[in-house]
Amino acid sequence: MTVILASLIKLFKFSVKELLILLEAWFVFVKWDLLISFTKYETWRNEIILSPNLDNASSSINDATLANQIKLIIQLSETAARFQIRNMNCLRRCLSQQQMLKKRGFTAQMHIGVRFEEEQLLAHAWLTLQGKVINDSEDVTDRYSELKAVNEHAILSTLK
Repeated sequence: MTVILASLIKLFKFSVKELLILLEAWFVFVKWDLLISFTKYETWRNEIILSPNLDNASSSINDATLANQIKLIIQLSETAARFQIRNMNCLRRCLSQQQMLKKRGFTAQMHIGVRFEEEQLLAHAWLTLQGKVINDSEDVTDRYSELKAVNEHAILSTLK
């Protein structure tokens, strides 16, 4: 009961704009979770942006206002992900954040990488915008070897 109350109190610290982004993120996560879980990959594959994004070149994320807007969307979507009924893995997070950023005019590129850990192959997804990692730590590219989209179906189906 106290955990729920503490969470509700935190909600009142958000502005109306932030609450709307949080609510949007929550529903976008539900959308992607349902699509990934219950439909064929071919149904949603065209919404994924794996190729380099050059259309944001005119608006640099070095601009403080744009960088803060991107950071806010990522932070609030991460908060929304923690309050989902099901676990939102990196693929669901990336697809949701990519959709939210695209709605605001930012075309983030999704990357998928793998690494071996204790004889187990692990996969991970992250987003970049203009070559900068925006939803993970910068060292993610050191920890995972990026897969190129030669066979995107095989790559993404392992993350399902």
